[in-house]
Amino acid sequence: MKFSINLNRRFLLIAVTSFAASTVFSSCSSPQNNNTANTTANPSATTAANTTATTAKEKIKVGVTPVPAGEILEFVKKNLAPAAGLEIEIVTFNDFVQNNTALKDGVIDANYFQHIPFMEDYGKKHNFEMYAFTPQIHLNPVGIFSKKYKSLKDVPNKALVTIPDDPSNAHRALKVLEESGLIKLKPNVRPASPKDIIENSKNIQIKEIPGAQAIPTLPDVDLAGVTGNWIVQAGLKTDKDALALESARDPIYAVTVTTLKGKETDPRIQKLHQLLRDDQVKKFIKDKYQGAVIPIP
Repeated sequence: MKFSINLNRRFLLIAVTSFAASTVFSSCSSPQNNNTANTTANPSATTAANTTATTAKEKIKVGVTPVPAGEILEFVKKNLAPAAGLEIEIVTFNDFVQNNTALKDGVIDANYFQHIPFMEDYGKKHNFEMYAFTPQIHLNPVGIFSKKYKSLKDVPNKALVTIPDDPSNAHRALKVLEESGLIKLKPNVRPASPKDIIENSKNIQIKEIPGAQAIPTLPDVDLAGVTGNWIVQAGLKTDKDALALESARDPIYAVTVTTLKGKETDPRIQKLHQLLRDDQVKKFIKDKYQGAVIPIP
């Protein structure tokens, strides 16, 4: 009982701290031409130059989470966007809710952080429709992690296991637990929830928590199902630290560019998607994340 109370207190503390610290950061716009001498000597020439500079690049504001989507988009911004005539303003959100709220409110033109099942579930719950571009960009595989055990064979009876609290990622974590032999789910249920567990030989106790709390609370639990974005952000190594890992066979959970329904024909957003699908981006993802993030072919 004391362990449970301490864990609940820790969840509450992290949730409050996360809410208070959630901050939005945006990149700076391009510098302006302030050449006073040229303006005085030839104002019409300066006006023409400014007009050309304004129309030379298409501007787009894109919401991301810091890692890995923010890092991937930063690579695109620096290395591919200038030649493509696209000026990307990156807006970083520390949680998923703010990112989609900003999209709904028109604060950003598109976002790049979510997979299609998450997008569809969020849209239904908040009464607005989004559009996801395919093929997708990358997969953040779900892994099972522990600070207490080196193998799933060592996990005791009645072990406490956390999984994400959104339906799609909860399903993914439960499938990894099933493939690891810890539980068995009802067949052909998607998304599955803890209520769909039909076999649980070790009587593991599953607690659904926000994804952002998975790493901070890892020392207090026996196992945690965590998506790759939080793993990378925490500095863990998927290939070394995961006790079990989601297969990349099902690209439905791969992250992609999302916008409001009706804006999918916007050439700026289409160009953004094309740049993120570039072979240079795939190489960047492979080299930087070493399997913790997987580019989609």
